[in-house]
Amino acid sequence: MEPIYWNCIIAHSITAFSYFGIPIVIGVFFAKTKATIPSQFWLAFLLSGGFILFCGFHHLLAIFEPHSAVSLLHLGVLDLMAFVSLSALLYLMPTAYQIVKAIAKSQEDTRELQRSQQMQQLFLDHGPFGAYIKDEQSRVLYYNQEIQSRFSVDPQEWLGKTDSEFLPDPEEGRRVMENDQVVLKTLRPLKLIEEVKISDNDQPCYWLSFKFPFTDYATGAYRIGGISIDITESIEAQRSLTDLNQQLEEKTLELETKKRELIYLSDMTDMLYSCESEDEVYQVVALTCSKLFPNMSGSIYRIANSKNYVQMNSFWGGKITSKEIFSLSDCWALRRGKLNILSPRNLGLICSHLIQPVRGTHLCVPLFAQGEVVGILHIDALEEISPEDQQTTEIIARTLGIALNNLSIKQRLTHDSLRDGMTQLFNQSYMQSITEQRLAEAERSGQPLSVIFLDIDNFKSYNSRYGHVTANILLQGLAKLLLKSIRSFDIPCRWGGEEFVIVMPNMTLEALRKRVEQLRLDIEQMQLKDGDQILQSITASFGIAVSEPGITVKDLLNRANQAMLEAKRTGKNRVREYVNTFN
Repeated sequence: MEPIYWNCIIAHSITAFSYFGIPIVIGVFFAKTKATIPSQFWLAFLLSGGFILFCGFHHLLAIFEPHSAVSLLHLGVLDLMAFVSLSALLYLMPTAYQIVKAIAKSQEDTRELQRSQQMQQLFLDHGPFGAYIKDEQSRVLYYNQEIQSRFSVDPQEWLGKTDSEFLPDPEEGRRVMENDQVVLKTLRPLKLIEEVKISDNDQPCYWLSFKFPFTDYATGAYRIGGISIDITESIEAQRSLTDLNQQLEEKTLELETKKRELIYLSDMTDMLYSCESEDEVYQVVALTCSKLFPNMSGSIYRIANSKNYVQMNSFWGGKITSKEIFSLSDCWALRRGKLNILSPRNLGLICSHLIQPVRGTHLCVPLFAQGEVVGILHIDALEEISPEDQQTTEIIARTLGIALNNLSIKQRLTHDSLRDGMTQLFNQSYMQSITEQRLAEAERSGQPLSVIFLDIDNFKSYNSRYGHVTANILLQGLAKLLLKSIRSFDIPCRWGGEEFVIVMPNMTLEALRKRVEQLRLDIEQMQLKDGDQILQSITASFGIAVSEPGITVKDLLNRANQAMLEAKRTGKNRVREYVNTFN
């Protein structure tokens, strides 16, 4: 019986060891892997562990119980139980480790997934963008905190509603829903800018929206996901930049216009300084104004020398809207000596020189020369004349007045430099210069150039009898007679003292003889007075010469002078012509 006893003891010992070893091994593995038992399995785990432990206690107690006879079948079952228990323990050790490790990994994955979901939720809720999910009917299933704060709504307020139901403007909501349907129809992502107003704010907000379709695997239905970024500041900045660019372009065009105006005004000033007559001055100003004001008309008026009326001297543009001649009192600019404007926006004083009915805008700017009003610059337009154009017009008027004044001074100086102060006939210097020009023209055209040299007879005795003052009256009277007796293009000159020269282009010798003979008779019959005193009549001796090819001015004048001296020598008060015998 002794072997059977020890067989039972050993079998119970191995079985108890195995039963106690199984929970110990599993507990060590759980502790080593830091795995935890899911809450739903705690009861099953405790019951299973209690069962194994109690089975172990049963076999442990069996070791110390008094020996009783057992059948061979019972002994076989005990041995088999010991073998199976030990085998289960030995086999369970690596398997339990893998199971517990798998449980630990699963738990770690679960925790990682939870952390990831939490991070995702934090990302969506705290990101600087609006995030939302909608169903196939565009009903909101989710929206993040950014949308909640921007639209001042609760987390549940919009759930189950469409955009047209909660947005302030239903039309905006309808457009947003149309964009959602485009995503569902095409099943492709959509990027667009949506304009949505926020409650209590009339200014719209602009959102850069990214919408995309996805499938809800729990139900199989399509969902619309969206992320919207507020780009209102960017849009406003872009608009501001666009406005600045437009303003810059306008300023650039304005500067180009100003530059062009300065060029026109500079060219006008240069040309005005080169003008030789008032007509040229008016042409230059008219040309400049037509460039500066292509859509306007204008005219230049000068006050007549009599100061009784104003007359138009130049006109440019379309239809004439002002009288060509009017009195000084008809223009407010002339009355006041300052600019006068009449326009639909500026109902000023109406000048009487404007032709009725008066339409559009009319600007009258006075012209000043040496502080005196000498005329006006009149501008008229269908539209308003801008302050800048008014300023430009005043500059033109001021420049025009200066040019007219300079031209007057220039002409006076030119007249004084070309004329003899006593008789107002051309002086010797100018006569010689212009005769060279006329002689060159005569040779080129094949026409003759004639010269008359005359000298007053017995002038010294006349001067001694009446005195210098009366002698000057004689010279002035003779000069007037000469001007009446010649053509407008003939050149009369006081050669010096009592000697005079007349240059006559395009006159044959025969016609010249008749003309000079008549002039001699007119001088002989001329009567002059010094106050009430009738002066003694005078006579003059004449010498004439006609040009030949290649002759010089000096030779031509010498020939006429020699002929005059011959007339003096042969009795005075007669006409002699130059012939070759005088060589």
